[in-house]
Amino acid sequence: FPSHDIAARTGSVAATQMLHFGDLTLTASSFRGSVAVNPDGTRMAFGDIILLNIGNVAQQAIFEYKLCPGRRVTLSYPPTVTLNGQNGGSLLLHVGPTNIGVSGSIFTSNMGCDDTHYIHVGGTIDIGPLVANPPGLYTGSFNIVFIQE
Repeated sequence: FPSHDIAARTGSVAATQMLHFGDLTLTASSFRGSVAVNPDGTRMAFGDIILLNIGNVAQQAIFEYKLCPGRRVTLSYPPTVTLNGQNGGSLLLHVGPTNIGVSGSIFTSNMGCDDTHYIHVGGTIDIGPLVANPPGLYTGSFNIVFIQE
């Protein structure tokens, strides 16, 4: 096969921005709530959460996907992952949705081979009382699989 035929069948993915929920706090140590970051990067608080704008900025994850036109691609990702706290505790991250849709959504590449599709990924974290979720940085990772047809 010519090398351009092989390249046309292979997509490439790069994670260019990490999902971040920004700085936040609880209204009282025994309260709880959740924070969502949408695929467009906006964030919302639910329950007893106060969103702070003092340092870390909320942002959606961004994946850049290059693929030649005419391919159908299915996105697949886990519904939840655990984030571990630097000072103990853990948070549950509900992954998604993306700007394409939820896990299992399909899109068709209709751009040229040198064009890039930008997949924006949001998420929601559930936050418990301070005894379960002490202040600090919580980290983890998730994978998005691009299934090409």
